Amino acid sequence: YCDLRGCLQLADRAGPVSEVSLSEFRDMVHNFATHVNAVADCPDVRQAYAQALSLDQFCAEVDVMIGINIISRDNSVFTGAKIRVLAEASGFRFGTEGIFTYRDESNSVLFSLNNHESSPFLPDTMRTLTTHGITFLLDVPRITNGEKVFGEMTHVARSLSDTLGGIMVDDNHAPLSDSGIGKIKRQLIAIQSMMLARNIPAG
Repeated sequence: YCDLRGCLQLADRAGPVSEVSLSEFRDMVHNFATHVNAVADCPDVRQAYAQALSLDQFCAEVDVMIGINIISRDNSVFTGAKIRVLAEASGFRFGTEGIFTYRDESNSVLFSLNNHESSPFLPDTMRTLTTHGITFLLDVPRITNGEKVFGEMTHVARSLSDTLGGIMVDDNHAPLSDSGIGKIKRQLIAIQSMMLARNIPAG
């Protein structure tokens, strides 16, 4: 090999990398270069930290979860057994982490189905569980073709809402109309367009 490249991720959902970590990484690269009789070319730590802060700020702007809730009418409840049957019939897989996931042909998660209340969906208690609502969640920056996936999620949510006899509502529990869904879709498109403009395409 004539050249090697070492990489350090500048930001994740925990925040930007610290200047200390950047300095340690630079020192590690220089030490490695010395041991293999090579020359290390490292970016300036302060410039890299400024880049990390900028990237983290951008990520915070686009790190959005879109939710569609289905709540029961007249304070009635949905049973866990019925939710599981309907979810799995709709294509969801029940996971040990307490949620149902809807996946594409490559096994990537498109969106999830969660309990709207605090208790997770667990295999051992699903049969006896009751809840006043369920929530569909779509992780906007992690989904390719967000507009298409959102349309698919909305279709599945409407189907489950009709079968359960529930009401589709937003996070403020206001009924979710077609215009409200259209507004959410436009927000999703705008976020993913921002990501594409920064050469960080969603997905």
